[in-house]
Amino acid sequence: MGQGNFSLARLLLAFVFLAMFSAVATAQFRASVQGVVADNAGGVVSAATVTLTNKETNQSQKTETSDGGFYRFSNLAPGLYSLSVEKADFKKGVTDNVKVDAEAVTGVDLTLEAGVISETVTVQAEDVALQTEDANIRKTITNAEVLSLPQSGRDPYELARLTPGVFGAGARGSNGNSQGFP
Repeated sequence: MGQGNFSLARLLLAFVFLAMFSAVATAQFRASVQGVVADNAGGVVSAATVTLTNKETNQSQKTETSDGGFYRFSNLAPGLYSLSVEKADFKKGVTDNVKVDAEAVTGVDLTLEAGVISETVTVQAEDVALQTEDANIRKTITNAEVLSLPQSGRDPYELARLTPGVFGAGARGSNGNSQGFP
């Protein structure tokens, strides 16, 4: 019976030590970011979603602003963060490079502009092969392309002078005559 009490005492002691060390582990970081979200007119914005993202670990935390527009993120590790705020009928607000120091409270007030949520446009295109072995440019220019040139006289030699790598003896003079082609 003496050994049963001894084992129970060991178990209780081990539990107390684990509880103490876990409390110390969670209290390592006491830095925080807090602020108020307001609109252009200065009125507070309640129920806005505020997202804080650690730029080094890419871990995100979300919270919602209170009725007074207040938000707070606690127990943060020191480092650089990105802060964004979103709410319907407002444009998304983003603040980059928010520096959080150890054991400090960083205040970042955010302003939302009235507007519509931005549309997302996805552009898909195939990769164009870049010719790196041959520096020559080869393209046949049609008569229609020459006629649509934004220059007086629609002179194809003037077009040739506009080509990269071509150096001419001059351009059109003030009287409209060409100054020669090399």
